[in-house]
Amino acid sequence: MFGRVGLERTLSETGAKRRSAEQRAQDLVYDAMEAATPQQYLDLALQALDLDPANVDALLMVLDAAGCDGEERIDALQGIVVIAAKRLGKKAFKELKPHFWGVLETRPYMRAQLQLAEELRAAGRLEEAIEEYEEMLLLNKNDNQGVRYHLLPCLLALRRMDEARKLLKRHAGEWEWNVVFAWSRVLERLVSGDEPRASKALVAARKQNPHMEVYLKGPRRLPKSLPASYSQGSKEEALCYAEPMLMAWQRHPEAGAWLAVQSKMDPMDRMDNPGSN
Repeated sequence: MFGRVGLERTLSETGAKRRSAEQRAQDLVYDAMEAATPQQYLDLALQALDLDPANVDALLMVLDAAGCDGEERIDALQGIVVIAAKRLGKKAFKELKPHFWGVLETRPYMRAQLQLAEELRAAGRLEEAIEEYEEMLLLNKNDNQGVRYHLLPCLLALRRMDEARKLLKRHAGEWEWNVVFAWSRVLERLVSGDEPRASKALVAARKQNPHMEVYLKGPRRLPKSLPASYSQGSKEEALCYAEPMLMAWQRHPEAGAWLAVQSKMDPMDRMDNPGSN
């Protein structure tokens, strides 16, 4: 069985007898993705840049290792996205849309753009983040990167309700197995003033992933490193999306107050506290 990195490497090598400097640099990038230590990760990325100074994945790796954040990181990511776009050329953006991710050469661009969008969101620049997310969905309608899970909380945070509803409808049924859609469905109905349907959505959200509620009810410190993988309904799934979901809910204090009341009414709480009224 191939992992994602191994599959990309194999596909990139198919039919190539003499590796160009760019191709050899990308091989080093794949090695770096599987590096055993941070130092090995950085060393391989720097070797890749020696061969190909415009290797987008290697530039992202060096940026990560540099440890910069905030506006400095956003500026750097914007520059890397420009480099990635120039490498692909305007023709690629016209001809490969809307199946961008299906071509290996586009993936570094998409990885850089997602990082940029996430940094913009974390900085509170939600309108700019939404522009990046929406462009990614236009380029790649299959959404292999799960961009919709980052976009939906931003739309709800800014009360762009028509767009949020369209996204929920476009992926109808995902609330049954995805934590972002399950808990966003609750928030959308609350913000829309439909408390009865919000209550029903809450029952479904708790069934899909009860762990998210802990993060939405109050301040809880999140680890710097998120889980590399998760299963549906797990603590790890909730943790991976806790930050954007909390951001969306905090923009609607009335929703948080409502959830706090519902938590007190939770039958499981009453089982834990049989003496409560």
